[in-house]
Amino acid sequence: MPRFWRRGRFHLSALMLLVPLPFLPDYFSPKPIFVPPEIRRDLAVGDFSVTLATYDEAPGRMPTGERMKAYRIHVRPADIDRIRGIFLRVGKPRSLRTAGTLAFGNPYEREAEVTVPDELAGREELWVTVEDWSGGMHQASLPLGEIFGGRR
Repeated sequence: MPRFWRRGRFHLSALMLLVPLPFLPDYFSPKPIFVPPEIRRDLAVGDFSVTLATYDEAPGRMPTGERMKAYRIHVRPADIDRIRGIFLRVGKPRSLRTAGTLAFGNPYEREAEVTVPDELAGREELWVTVEDWSGGMHQASLPLGEIFGGRR
């Protein structure tokens, strides 16, 4: 029995080296294997011009039960040094304290995950709040249906 197991281990390790071989061409190809279509919208927020992008898929449900939708925010290179923070929220924020989710990431492309209500009436808006370094707040809204994606 020990001799059989020694031989079996050798063949099992050789098999483990061969299993990934069919996937190597996809791994080294420059194009992604599967990327859903993307929805992009340009938006003027005060003096700033931003582009919102998201994948055309329904929001995911988090372990806490909330539905979350991920957005990427592209900022013009000329505006990067002037922007302190970018916030996203479904529904109009009452103040900077309730501005929504703070976008994070590198200055050129920031990311934010926004909480989406379970029941959508169809007239909700995605509000973008940009805070500059002087403390000024600039806001703009976009109908959520234009940048939502997926099935509602």
